[in-house]
Amino acid sequence: MSLFFKECKKVIFSMTFLLYVIVVFAMYFTQYDNDRTPLVQPRADMENYGTIAKETPEILMPNAVEGLVNEYLSGSFTAYPIGFYKNVKLNDRKSEELCDIIYELSGITKEQLDNFSDYEQGGALTAVPDGNGGVTWTVAEPVLPEINIPETLTYERFRELMRQADKIIGGGSNYSDEYIIGHFSRVPKTYEDALDEYNDIIYNEKISPAYARLFCDYACIDLAIMPVFVAAALAGKDSKSRMEQLVYSRKISSARLVLTRFAALVTVMLIPVIITVIHAQAGVCELYKGYEIDMLAFTKYSSMWLLPNVLLATAVGMLLTEIFSPLIAIFVQGAWWFGGIFASTGGLTGSITSFVLVPRHNNLYGADLFAETFKQFTFNRIFYTALAMVLMIITVIVYEIKRRGGFNGFFGGGKNSADKSAA
Repeated sequence: MSLFFKECKKVIFSMTFLLYVIVVFAMYFTQYDNDRTPLVQPRADMENYGTIAKETPEILMPNAVEGLVNEYLSGSFTAYPIGFYKNVKLNDRKSEELCDIIYELSGITKEQLDNFSDYEQGGALTAVPDGNGGVTWTVAEPVLPEINIPETLTYERFRELMRQADKIIGGGSNYSDEYIIGHFSRVPKTYEDALDEYNDIIYNEKISPAYARLFCDYACIDLAIMPVFVAAALAGKDSKSRMEQLVYSRKISSARLVLTRFAALVTVMLIPVIITVIHAQAGVCELYKGYEIDMLAFTKYSSMWLLPNVLLATAVGMLLTEIFSPLIAIFVQGAWWFGGIFASTGGLTGSITSFVLVPRHNNLYGADLFAETFKQFTFNRIFYTALAMVLMIITVIVYEIKRRGGFNGFFGGGKNSADKSAA
């Protein structure tokens, strides 16, 4: 245990850990804990209750067909095949296959699509005079050829064609079963919808789970990247100060040394997270005095949601620093993190995929949407935990090879430190 506490001390008194703590607390207090107010039960006389995703064929079908035509005319398709954003451009063969689908859906031929010269993608903000000297900003609609969905097209056939289109694009597109309803079938909430959501949070979930999901949504962002700085800096510092020469000479197994350091890093970096968890749970109790509250929700969600990211980023930092350098470790994890964040913007609520690095649920509501993706979420978190363990096993092997003088990293000068000290 003395080795563990020594490693913990080294982490705590490092500048990178101080930076880590500042970022964790800053994200928490400026994003999650900023001006939080209790939910208010909806009233029957309210004008707007927001929108909700519902599988409504008469809304879904024309919107999805319009989206498919729009993306075809733009020349590219947005997709998240394994949770990462991808801009897909189809080759001639796939374009023809997709045009066959569009023709069955809309009656528009490939020739008509390719010769349509008035196309405008839409989405741009346009200022319209309001008659009182001011302007109203509106979103420009796309300019597309006339779309006529055949009356004989059944909803089941429509969904089958959408799956075929998704397969042609490469999977993870807006037309996949995973995304199509959320993208193309959003309808205004009714008073009954809003009241059901409110009652679900307050009485069925007992309040805390909704706030815990939102807390993890924010915390997961920085915990997918910041631990790599702390881990890489610690390993790099030991290498710089030639501490590794002393370590190599000691009669301690590589597994014990590496895993003890890993455990110390993870333990210390969880401390500020635990502090924010306690503060967030206490805040919910303060907001909802007199209500029944799930006191374990923040602990359960944080363990499932956040711990895998801390484990993975720490493992990447340790392994790549041993093989290459701290800078390479930070660069690789940073690129992975950036891709994960970019992928997550495709759906901040109800679209957690099996391999996205940063699962998002940026909403107090949507418990049903989270439940629909819970299998993917569970697989995702188990996968990244297991991957972190595999990376640590590889780190142990690399460390042992270095101790034996067989390798000193790609930027280590070609000789092992143990060899240098023995010379």
